[in-house]
Formats: sequence, C-alpha cells, structure tokens
Amino acid sequence: DGKSVAELPIEDLICPLAVIDIAAEAEENPDVQVTPDHIAAWMSDNGEIPEGACVAMNSGWDRHVATDTFRNVGDDGKTMHFPGFHVEAVQMLMDETSAKAIAVDTLSLDFGHNTWLPSGRYGIEGIANLGALPASGATIIVGAPKVRGGTGGPARVFAMM
Repeated sequence: DGKSVAELPIEDLICPLAVIDIAAEAEENPDVQVTPDHIAAWMSDNGEIPEGACVAMNSGWDRHVATDTFRNVGDDGKTMHFPGFHVEAVQMLMDETSAKAIAVDTLSLDFGHNTWLPSGRYGIEGIANLGALPASGATIIVGAPKVRGGTGGPARVFAMM
C-alpha cells in the first residue's frame, strides 16, 4: 500500500516471531523457497502461527553477506539465486494466519513479494542471526527511521527471547 515501515503503528512493529528453518535445504539448493509444506511442518511442531506474527525464513544465507554468494548471480549475469518465500506460502500466510510481516536473511523478499506487499503487510530483508533464535517464543522489534516518501529503508531489528 506504499507505506514505509516507519509509518506503521507501533503494535505492528513489535510482534511474535516464528522462525522457519530451511538452512539445510538452502545449503544444497540456493533456489529453495519456503512452501506451504514448510509452514505446515512448523505448525505441527510449534502450534498455530501466533496472532500478528512476523514469519521469518532462516536459510543460513546471512553467513554470505560479505561475499559474492550473497547476491549469487548466475551464469547469465542477471539472475540471482538465493532462498525466499514461495508465492503459495505467502498466500497461505495471508489466507490462514494474521501474520503482519515476513522476514528473510537474504538480499530480497523476491518470489512472493508481489503478493505479500500489496496486501498491506511488510517485509524485512537481510535479517541476521535467525539461526540463534528458537523456532517460536521470541518477540521481534523493528525500529525504522522515518524516510519522507520512502517505502523502504534501513531498520534496526532486535529479537527478545
């Protein structure tokens, strides 16, 4: 809807965190995406996605942040290869949960962002240290400066356990 994170009400910026771990799969396949099956498996292990949650993908990709692998440009010189949320997964989160945000430890939301962002929810890219957090039980706090006319920008993101 064109709002920046800095324009969202505070209750949207402090929320329960659900971490879906696909790091082992991402090690084998840089194009792996969180699917509805990953979400269903998370819910089988942890219960329902919490009300107003941020659902984060831990692909372990943050370890590549200072290398060319973070962008992982393919042989065509244009296409980047890194994990993300499949469009069917974001549709499931929109239809079956009250999740407010998705987060990735990669360069971009890509894949499902064209479905997620127009729904009035937000996304966080380039998040670090998700592997140090539990699958459930943490709270995420997103602090973002106000950027006039911006729909994105830097943020300071904390997790409390």
